[in-house]
Amino acid sequence: MSARTKREEEWSFQDSLKTIQQRLSEPGVRSSAVKKMLAFVVFAEMMGYKAEFAYIHAVKLAQRGSLAEKKMGYMVCVQLLKDCHQLSMLLVNTIIRDLASRNMVTISMALAATCHLIPPDQASAVLPMVADKLSHSNEYIRGKAVIVLHHFLRICPNQAMHYVHRVRALLGDSDPGVVALILQYLLDLKLEQDHEELTKDLCSSIVSIQDQILHGKLPKDYLHHGVSAPWTQLTILKLIRQLQPPILDVQKVLQDTFKAALGDGNISSSPNLSAAIAIECLVTMLELGVASSKFTSLTMSNIGHLLISHNINFRYEGLNLLETLISHLQVNLTRDQQAVVLRCLQHPDNAIKVKSLHLLCKIADSSSAESICDQIIDFLKNHCSNTHLQEQLVSLGMSLSEKYASNTNHWHLAALLRLLPIAKEQSASIQAQLKFALLAVSETEDDASTPNSAHHKVLGYLTKHSESKVAPTSILELYVWMLSNFHRLLAKEADDRAEHKTHVLALEKIVSLGQKVFQNQIQGSLETVPPRIRKLMYEIVDAARVVVLNNFEPCPQLVLFLKTIVSATLTRVFSDATLRCACNELLGILSACPELSEINLKSSNLSEHPDFTLTFMDNFVCGHLEKGGTPYKALPAKPGSRASVLLALELERNHGDSELCNSNLVVADCSLGSSVLSLAGTESARNVAGSVSSVSSEESKCWTFTSQTQEIDLMPVWTKEGRIKADDSTEADSSSSFTDGVSGPSDETSPQLQPGPSISSWLQKSMVDDPLDSLQKDFKEFCHSTDQVPQSN
Repeated sequence: MSARTKREEEWSFQDSLKTIQQRLSEPGVRSSAVKKMLAFVVFAEMMGYKAEFAYIHAVKLAQRGSLAEKKMGYMVCVQLLKDCHQLSMLLVNTIIRDLASRNMVTISMALAATCHLIPPDQASAVLPMVADKLSHSNEYIRGKAVIVLHHFLRICPNQAMHYVHRVRALLGDSDPGVVALILQYLLDLKLEQDHEELTKDLCSSIVSIQDQILHGKLPKDYLHHGVSAPWTQLTILKLIRQLQPPILDVQKVLQDTFKAALGDGNISSSPNLSAAIAIECLVTMLELGVASSKFTSLTMSNIGHLLISHNINFRYEGLNLLETLISHLQVNLTRDQQAVVLRCLQHPDNAIKVKSLHLLCKIADSSSAESICDQIIDFLKNHCSNTHLQEQLVSLGMSLSEKYASNTNHWHLAALLRLLPIAKEQSASIQAQLKFALLAVSETEDDASTPNSAHHKVLGYLTKHSESKVAPTSILELYVWMLSNFHRLLAKEADDRAEHKTHVLALEKIVSLGQKVFQNQIQGSLETVPPRIRKLMYEIVDAARVVVLNNFEPCPQLVLFLKTIVSATLTRVFSDATLRCACNELLGILSACPELSEINLKSSNLSEHPDFTLTFMDNFVCGHLEKGGTPYKALPAKPGSRASVLLALELERNHGDSELCNSNLVVADCSLGSSVLSLAGTESARNVAGSVSSVSSEESKCWTFTSQTQEIDLMPVWTKEGRIKADDSTEADSSSSFTDGVSGPSDETSPQLQPGPSISSWLQKSMVDDPLDSLQKDFKEFCHSTDQVPQSN
């Protein structure tokens, strides 16, 4: 306490511990001095200063004959040693010897130390002796033995289960304290699972014990705040609920317990313990199947008293009881009862707010789902900072929007869009649900050509986010997906005389967004690109590929952008083989867009059915082979062989330069995106655990060859005469693609969103109001918020 700095305190402790170490090493040190020094060692350990030299002295003190020394030794060993410590093994024989003693104090100290110092693998050495103490003449020793057996039942149930019957036989003990400990022991056994021998006549025994408690048969020492053995009563009620006996066998004792707990008053005016016993009685009767109208009205009356109570604990238990009631009985809440639950959302205690949200989700229907989902989003935005709780509430909002989706006003789309910036780990799931919901809106339900359609509103909301200075990555990913799949919605912005050119405008928007994200990362000072930005860049390239494949028209801006990305992926900061291969594949497609467009037109005119054998490509491929193009070669049978890695390096070396749009890249480079990673032969080249691996010619130096023997020569698949069809065994599966499985941290941004209305106010709204229109208010708040992370300029 006199130390002025932490350093002085450390010096003081080190000097004292050094002095103690010297004193303990002296041969004639007295036991009284050893006890004082060990007490200081415990204090030093609690302050964070290790004194392992004193552990052996504590063990020696526990092994001595004096009761005071043994007590001090056991206490210090319990404080300093864990059950897995090697010195604990030295105490096993000491504890066994003390358990065999005739001194009750020695036995009690050994039983207390057993729970802390005996590891699970040594339990079989002491359990028989502990079980023998169940028949000891002293009730204190019997209770200690039950506690020790309960401890080993939790840490090594396989060994402790052999003594369950002996504990069960002690249920009729004359001491109420021992009986209470046995009831706790039986509660942890989970007796509903194949314990017929143990559960036989057990219900009648515990009912008899509860009757004795209610009739005041227990000593006055067990009275606590006017309630006789309250914790034992709660254990008995939980045990009855676990045993699931017929309701007629226990209904009378449950009713008597309920009346004795409340007396003539109501549940909200009773003491905490009495109210807890009454609530346990109601929950037990609910789970046992009592469904009379009288019981339901009694339960609802007590729930009403609990929910309007000023006691926070009573209000929380009222919500729990209401949730249990709704789970077991089909109860429809009135408007006033729903209003009482909604008022709980205004409570300052977060636990009550969360429980209210869970309860509202259980009572939700098609008319109130929108308002409840708005309440969840409002709570997530303004009050929730716990990550685990955020995941739970986001899941609740997603389930509500999926279960009660509306085809009239599409409120579920607005709710998912508001949830998307808030969610972090679940943003990918919300995106998937949004995509399914947008694709599910048919043309009959939502005419995409009208400016007020749901698709137009969603695209407009996403466009405003993408054009702002700050934008969540998850919003941008959904935006590029919308552009690639619904680019026809841009007909209003495109030239009226060329409505079929909407894909050109979509490509321009995709390229513009990609340039913003890329420039923002280049200007930043980060040494590596975050995984979420890598995923976004890949989504942008993939969206551009989808638009190009649907139209087969070249785009000079896209070619320049892809070349820039390829050059950047060859650097250390932006090194990404997956993105580079995707860009190379798209560049190869763009370089052959005129030929591919002509082939596509001819194939569509020849037959109504698609030609999956691709025979119409023969002349095209052979023409490029005549011009000197590189033929495609099949993969070797062993992906991990030396030949496969050499082929990967050759392809990277031939096509890794900046001149990527030559015609000779069409055959080889189109397959590069699906073959380079499979040629690597190692899992490091794949998308594992949500990250995009990086494969380059420099990194491939450390690749491990899985086999240096049995290499198979690369067989050509295409020749100048056409495609080889004689031997299909040489053709490898090149369908591995870089899918959306690339996961990473979603978005850290949390835009300020508008709180949702209450149920009553929502019911008064006009059906003309569209929830998608209210997203404009959310966007205005989002733009004025200051807690966003810049993603694009």
